[in-house]
Amino acid sequence: MSASVKSRVVSAVIGLCVAAGALAKPARQDAPGSVSLLGQVRAALESGELEKAVQAGEKAVAADPRNSEAHDLLGRAYGLTAQDSQLLEQMRLAKKARECFARAVELDRSNTAALSDLARYDMRAPALLGGGKKKARAAAERVLALDPARGHVLLGELAERQKDPAQAEAQFRLAMAADAGSQRGRKALSDFLAARRRYPEARALWASAPGTDLPVALAGYELAGIALDSGEGLPAALEDLESALMQAVPGESPTRAELHERLARVDERLGHRAEAARQLQTALALAPGRADWRKALARLEK
Repeated sequence: MSASVKSRVVSAVIGLCVAAGALAKPARQDAPGSVSLLGQVRAALESGELEKAVQAGEKAVAADPRNSEAHDLLGRAYGLTAQDSQLLEQMRLAKKARECFARAVELDRSNTAALSDLARYDMRAPALLGGGKKKARAAAERVLALDPARGHVLLGELAERQKDPAQAEAQFRLAMAADAGSQRGRKALSDFLAARRRYPEARALWASAPGTDLPVALAGYELAGIALDSGEGLPAALEDLESALMQAVPGESPTRAELHERLARVDERLGHRAEAARQLQTALALAPGRADWRKALARLEK
């Protein structure tokens, strides 16, 4: 297998859930026993305990084979597990992830979370893993009809993949216009602008949001991310994150673990290695399965 195809396999499995936002809530009455299992899958995914997520996901699907959300969450668990696997195992798990997403959509054609996961998979994966840009566009357009803000974000991501930044930016702005109360479009546009070093524009999206109830935790988290990217305003980022921690809402993004991890990164950039290590320890206590954070902590503690 060529290095290019290998890179696309990795991109597909890494990108499955990164931009999916908060885990979907149940859309229908679930079979007895499946609700607690779905809760276990969500909790395991949030904490990075992927083996537990797969096990609980497989049990949830077995308990209620027609539960769309169970298939979608299991697909995410397979996709994330593939990240640190060997290439052949990556391919096997990636294919299983897509099968789960496709089955979730088949069971519930209005499941926008599953449709979004399927679209993101298809826009990243090579054809040999079932992916393809045409498939991704078809799924994204189905999402657009159900949830315009989410659909425009997906079309923007697809445009980025197709090297069309002007169209990507236009789609992200349409996402914001489609639902001023939703943060999907705002975050997508912010990430787009920051990636192009348009930091003042990205900051402005979070510093003020007329007519919207902008979550303090999310705004602080995103502003700190921009500070890390730009290298500017890092002391203020600490204050933003401390405020965000006080406003964090369980079950919503960013999680407390993510906030502590971002605090660690800011502290490290400011030369506060001991405090950075302490923040990472706190993050890992909340999300013990995050191997990448554990590696970062080991580096800090050397």
